[in-house]
Amino acid sequence: MEGQLSGVAEDAYVAPGARLTGDVRMASESSVFPGAVVRGEAAPVQIGRQANVQDNCVVEAASGHPVSIGERVTLGHNARVYGATVDDRAMIAIGATVLRGAHVGKHAIVAANATVPESMDVPDRKLVIGNGRVLRDVSQAEIERIESGATEYARLSREYRRGAP
Repeated sequence: MEGQLSGVAEDAYVAPGARLTGDVRMASESSVFPGAVVRGEAAPVQIGRQANVQDNCVVEAASGHPVSIGERVTLGHNARVYGATVDDRAMIAIGATVLRGAHVGKHAIVAANATVPESMDVPDRKLVIGNGRVLRDVSQAEIERIESGATEYARLSREYRRGAP
């Protein structure tokens, strides 16, 4: 880790092999897993309470575009967030991309390999597929899956902080 490390909560988890640079702030029980890169050189990056940044994600602030990842957000493996805002309890699925100036609402899901274009506003509880196409409302079952995933990653990060494999 390089940069403003005072912004990382004592009970946050940063895996070996993850890299944080610049102004990165991690709230309580948030986690960054192996191979992920979180870059706050151009503007701050804020990762909310119990949010998880899974393996090989890239989170990068852009000049004039800080990154805000809300509470209990899941960034699936290989997801990318560049200068954008992701509200509480949203999921950016495996390989998905959220571009500069975009906003993803609460309980929204960006499907695997989908892209949220620059400056797009994804409303709360919407599912985005492909190149920024809003397909439908997110179901209650999907919201429960977001919640259970956040709970599971918070549990895993507690175990890893204690030194469990």
